[in-house]
Amino acid sequence: MRKLVMAGILLAGVAGYGAGFRLSENGRVEHVIVVPDYAAPVIRNAAKELSDHLSQVTGGTFEIVEEGKRPAGRPGLYVGNCVASKDVFKDVSFSELGFDTTAIRFVGRDMFFNGQGTRGALYAVYVFLEDYVGVRWWTQTESFIPKKPTLDVEAKDYLYTPKIRSRETFYTGALDGRFAPRLRANGHFARISPEWGGHMSIIGWCHTFYQFLPPAKYFDAHPEWYSEIGGVRSHNHRQLCLTNEEMRKEFVKVCLERIGKNPSAGMISISQNDWHGRCECKACLAVEAEEESQSGPLIRFVNAVAAEIGKEYPDFLIETLAYQYTRKAPKKVRPAKNVVIRLCSIEMNFAQPLETGPANASFKKDIEDWSAISPNLYIWNYITNFSNYMLPQPNWRGLAPDIRFFVKHNAVGIFEQGDAGSTLGDFVRARQWLVAHLLWNPDLDERALLKEFLDGYYGAAGPHLLAYIDFLCDCVEKSGYNLRCYNTSTDGWLTHPQLNEALALYKKAEQAVAGDAVLAARVRRERLPLDLVCLQEAPMLTKWKIHAGKSDVPLLPEPEALADEFDKLCTELGIGQIREGLAYGDYGKNLKKNLVGSIESVKNPPEWCKGLAPDRWVFFTPGYFSLHRPGSWVSIVEDAEAYSGTAARMPNDTNQWATQIPFGGYYGFGKKWKAVYRVRCDAETDDGDAMNFGIWCNALGRNLVQRRLKASEIRGKKYVTFETEPFELQRDQYIWFAPVIRKLDEVSAVYVDCVTMLLVD
Repeated sequence: MRKLVMAGILLAGVAGYGAGFRLSENGRVEHVIVVPDYAAPVIRNAAKELSDHLSQVTGGTFEIVEEGKRPAGRPGLYVGNCVASKDVFKDVSFSELGFDTTAIRFVGRDMFFNGQGTRGALYAVYVFLEDYVGVRWWTQTESFIPKKPTLDVEAKDYLYTPKIRSRETFYTGALDGRFAPRLRANGHFARISPEWGGHMSIIGWCHTFYQFLPPAKYFDAHPEWYSEIGGVRSHNHRQLCLTNEEMRKEFVKVCLERIGKNPSAGMISISQNDWHGRCECKACLAVEAEEESQSGPLIRFVNAVAAEIGKEYPDFLIETLAYQYTRKAPKKVRPAKNVVIRLCSIEMNFAQPLETGPANASFKKDIEDWSAISPNLYIWNYITNFSNYMLPQPNWRGLAPDIRFFVKHNAVGIFEQGDAGSTLGDFVRARQWLVAHLLWNPDLDERALLKEFLDGYYGAAGPHLLAYIDFLCDCVEKSGYNLRCYNTSTDGWLTHPQLNEALALYKKAEQAVAGDAVLAARVRRERLPLDLVCLQEAPMLTKWKIHAGKSDVPLLPEPEALADEFDKLCTELGIGQIREGLAYGDYGKNLKKNLVGSIESVKNPPEWCKGLAPDRWVFFTPGYFSLHRPGSWVSIVEDAEAYSGTAARMPNDTNQWATQIPFGGYYGFGKKWKAVYRVRCDAETDDGDAMNFGIWCNALGRNLVQRRLKASEIRGKKYVTFETEPFELQRDQYIWFAPVIRKLDEVSAVYVDCVTMLLVD
């Protein structure tokens, strides 16, 4: 039998110890499962889960009976608030212990499962099956059921109150209505019906000012309820006037109506819209000055609303955001005891733990400052790569320490936002299992948990996959790269020799399970992110092999065949989204098309690169570009005038930096380079600007180079070449192109053909 390491860890919640407790002997069962007369559906489902799993483990039958019909003389497994349970738990006040408290007790030959609220008894059953019996639910469809015709468990009482009230593991599988309760996940997006315990929900979720007081309904009659900026009241990308008393009264009324429709939700969001535009009237500015923070008016307003809600719903929590302009804690006002402050980790370097990582000092201070004045925090934490779910994201070493840091600083809710839009990605099944267990009990040993999942789910490949994960984490740490939650490639932290090592490590995992079709398929699926890295790097590796005669480039599979296989597997496995908000669609086919074009351009570089040593030039065609909101802000189109036959097209109805090129590890950092770029526009006029170009430096927080390109300079079907002054190249920089917002009948679109980086010294 495979080793199960979690039981010894999770039983930190036990209250007492006892001798062995026999549930079956050679498949013969004496115990019956007992539920209260007229038991609620969730209790009946808990009993059925217990019966089904114990029957699978032992081969015997565990009958479910109502308490009034329990056969005399047969020992019982009591689930829920049975009459017999009252005396057993007379010393336990579940309401005082807290939300989702879970309890297991052994009395003689009987056993009792109970807990707080609708989920406590159900969770007790799952804790027992997992930690005492050895059942493992790896995913929503895959599990491990030990076979023990004679089943003995140690009679250890268990009493545990989770430290986190709202636990959201935001992955596709973890939101499943049957799997989520088994993970003890209860967050807002989990699809758990009341029959399976239900879940926490936040009325409105977030950014609710205009949800609750929509301008279409209120602005004409009450413009004074909305932001005043420059002496003018407006609702267009604005907020509410938080010092207006009449507005507050209406807001309270709307909140009470919403809660009345969903009183079991447990929390309501009263939070700013997802943009700036705060009110600058005299009253609001006076509060800001007194509080020395723009969060001052918000917290005073939320406290006032929370006080009114608390009169009717004393246990309800009122959530608000410390976000963008309200991120700094106020000087005087303190959030009320029923107010929850939600903070977001979007600016973190996820290669470093929050508490100890130098790059995360600012967000750490925010949490510390808010926790010093607020009894309740809610953390919105980002644990994926939104720009491409399929790229490796080596943030493993911060997952558990960050959760513990949040808990230490009064977190009552944690939303761990993973790859919910995709069924594939960077070990999403291991991540959802690991994170869910840590949210239930942050004190667990994350290393032991990860080893257990990898060994249990991938068999003999487990140790090799752990070595692969460790290697990638080492690579990003050694590189010093700022691992954000928006990365378009691994260029900044994974060198080509390291890619070779990663491929070798992964090959060992594949070889270890080559004789097992199920395990081999699982391991092959998890290689897809590494495949994508190979496909992204193939043109550059081709360049080094051809133009430098290098023999130490990674031994990649044939790129075009690998692109076909990548697309085939992603499609067959039903990937869903490739990045946040973008369906996979033709991504794979476009990937191959751009790959072929990029490799061809490397084999036949432009005239201005010929004769140069290969380490003195880097040539980018659209296959290399990082595109933001493809299909909306930018598209790759065929263009006979473009060097590779394709170009990035951006319509002039936005000013977003939609086309970007990050600087990867193939440069000589710290040296002087210049950028040469070719662009054009479709325009009916020579007047005004058409597009912007720049080179952004994250470390400095500004552009090193920026140029506005006039329509007269780039109008027409022919591409125009520009070059920058030399600048010192560093790792944390990137090129960007953006259109200028224009009337589309004047300037309709701008195009980027190619970019060349040339070493100057």
